Amino acid sequence: MNRNPKLSKQTPVTSFQVGHGLACLILLLSLCAGSTGQAQSGTQSPVPGAAIHVTHVLGFEGVRHNATGQLRIKGDAVQFQRDGSLTAQVKLSSIEDLFVEDEDKEVGGTAMMLGKTAAPFGGGRVVSLFAHKKYDVLTVEYRDNNGGFHGAIFQLDKGQGQTFKKDLVANGTHISSPDDQATTQSAPEVKQRGGAQPWSVQVDRVDRGDVGLQPSFGAAIYENLLEELTKTKQFTQSFRGGDRNANDVSSILTLKTTVQKYTPGSETRRAVTTVNGATKLNVHVQLVTREGHVVLDKSVDGNVRFFGDNLRATHNLAHNIAETLKRSTLPERAEPVSDRETGQSK
Repeated sequence: MNRNPKLSKQTPVTSFQVGHGLACLILLLSLCAGSTGQAQSGTQSPVPGAAIHVTHVLGFEGVRHNATGQLRIKGDAVQFQRDGSLTAQVKLSSIEDLFVEDEDKEVGGTAMMLGKTAAPFGGGRVVSLFAHKKYDVLTVEYRDNNGGFHGAIFQLDKGQGQTFKKDLVANGTHISSPDDQATTQSAPEVKQRGGAQPWSVQVDRVDRGDVGLQPSFGAAIYENLLEELTKTKQFTQSFRGGDRNANDVSSILTLKTTVQKYTPGSETRRAVTTVNGATKLNVHVQLVTREGHVVLDKSVDGNVRFFGDNLRATHNLAHNIAETLKRSTLPERAEPVSDRETGQSK
């Protein structure tokens, strides 16, 4: 009848589990603090003209996503090198703008994830708080030889972004004032008809609107959108904004993207709370003929709610835009619809 012996058997097991979990938590926090401290203490401002270690997130033509290497200024160009060999370069005169932003990223990989699982009583959230490192994001907007627009994004150690930007400017790189992008205007809607007109598409640079969107997000939306449109195989050809080769294509549509809403979110809050910190995007997209007639007019969302860094939202958004276009019926030819038939233009 007395249940005390049963309780006494369970108590040591529970204590052992708690103690083991706490030991794991303390060990992981120590390792994380040590590695973060080493990374921060080893971070130094680059010497002007010297190569700096970077991660190419996306956008530099000829370089794969998330490739690590060295970025340096040599002569009249900025070069990306791997193992001392030139991989890609862009002339300083073709750069239109530079931006440096602060970001934070979860570190630790698989070992850290195992530590979160082992930590008791929500201790995994504490591990997440200590498992983040701040770094710089450098966005380089430039034109290729055909005039096509590119947005390249690099991840650098904290403090190196501004120094490298100043080095670029000192070597003659141009930085524009506020974006001189054309504002998307309403145009007569186009009646959609059956048929399989072999359209090509030219993607205008993303209008970041007035919602506080970082330049890196605008560049990432643009670069991801070009990739996703190519995957759908919906269009005969895809051109970058400003590409002079598009001038010779008769059946071409221009894709205009304007950011309407933006919630920055936080990778740290997502890792710690699992319910807060989502990065959200909402954009207005239009397909417009060369004559200015609107073929498609939609609002599209993209977000990252749980796992992944903040820029992951731009990939999800680009994928959703491409799928929206793929599901839409494009007209056989552009024919304006009168206000009497539509009631009003969108």
